[in-house]
Amino acid sequence: MEHLTQIPSDALAQLRDAVGEQAVSTDAGQIRELSKDSSVRSKKAEAADRPLAAAQVVFTPRSTEQVSAVLSWASTHGVPVVARGLGSGVVGSGLPVRGGVLLDLAELTEVGEVDVVNRTVTVGAGINLGDLDTQLREQGLSVGHYPQSLYLASVGGCVAMRGSGTFSSLYGNIEDRVGELEIVLPTGVVVQTRSLPRASTGPDLRQLGIGSEGMFGVITKVTLKLVPVPAAQRFAAVRYAGFEGALETVRRALIAGVRPAVVRIYDPTEASAKHARFAQDAGWLLVLVFDGDERLIATQEEIMLDLATSLGGESLGPEPAVHWEQRRFNWSWFTDAVDHEGGIAEAIEVTATWSELPGLYERLKKAVSPHMQEFMAHVSHVYDQGAALYTIVRGEYADDAAALAAYDATWEAVMAETLACGARISHHHGIGLERARWMTEELGSGLDLLRDLQKTVDPAGIMNPGKLGL
Repeated sequence: MEHLTQIPSDALAQLRDAVGEQAVSTDAGQIRELSKDSSVRSKKAEAADRPLAAAQVVFTPRSTEQVSAVLSWASTHGVPVVARGLGSGVVGSGLPVRGGVLLDLAELTEVGEVDVVNRTVTVGAGINLGDLDTQLREQGLSVGHYPQSLYLASVGGCVAMRGSGTFSSLYGNIEDRVGELEIVLPTGVVVQTRSLPRASTGPDLRQLGIGSEGMFGVITKVTLKLVPVPAAQRFAAVRYAGFEGALETVRRALIAGVRPAVVRIYDPTEASAKHARFAQDAGWLLVLVFDGDERLIATQEEIMLDLATSLGGESLGPEPAVHWEQRRFNWSWFTDAVDHEGGIAEAIEVTATWSELPGLYERLKKAVSPHMQEFMAHVSHVYDQGAALYTIVRGEYADDAAALAAYDATWEAVMAETLACGARISHHHGIGLERARWMTEELGSGLDLLRDLQKTVDPAGIMNPGKLGL
């Protein structure tokens, strides 16, 4: 653990007076449970009974006013504060590495009235994303944001980490789904953004929260832009002999105006793992899902499959894509490896242009091979200029110390190759602790600008110290 800030007893008494005795806990078991996340390093540390972080107190607010009161108190006393959603983060962004107050937002779960005409709803930042989506579907609407952590993540956590979901090709990422934010600044000042449906009133203040990893304040409420539950859905899959044919199919389809809800390109190793038929007849697998009006998506599917055939693809029908959809929340490849001594696994996602992707895939595969026994990769989250590339690795070692050494070497290799070819070091998992040391090379003088912004917004330096490369 880093140097821990100890809260003086008189200051802690003032906190209890300000927000109520019942909202503040010093229970050791609760503190330990909430001071971890879903990252590999946190899981391994817990297994060894050497947790990476521990807050001194847990504060569970039930209103924006209480959040404001605790941040004002923390700024006055110089006490670190880390906001926690539901603990599904995988890069250590929510770990209270310098102690202080852990702000548990799990009780901020209010769901406001659903505006069916304008397709919006305002919710508490702590609400489970999947639970909210289930409620909205009763009214024919959806959040339009479906990460693999759909039933594990909070809405506020998705926003703070600038998350993405598997259906992002059609519905966008979390920044496209956010209408407004209520943010409590480190000084206790409450800011309510005003941007819907669009505004030209200076810089977009929502960016204080989106992707901030809790560095500039605490998100307490989120207004989401909703999407209709699709009237129809179509599934398709294509096999390719090589990577380039699959990439070119997707690139040209986007140029033609085709917008699948899901686009995923699996390399031969992951294709075999995802679908049994690829174990005998290897190839690259393109998985497609189309959402919307039946006439529209039928036309889009036809255009895309015609393109695929012209570029050497073999249509496999809907079954491989249906199989993917049925198993898309399966996380066992990770848990089966990490949850025992000497086992390790990770998914490191980066972003590259269309022209960079083939070379980057080969560079990453070569760079990782000395450190991990298993390597596979897939492309997803496609854009006009490129896509996200996931590097998925697993290995078995004599013990956790050796496994973590290989894990560190893998991160070094992936980050070095990504930066060397001009790609971006993260698509949506964020920075946290894992990517922090590469932020200077990633952002250059932009990191100095973030530091200046941090000093202005958070003069006492209390918010989530040690994260985002700051």
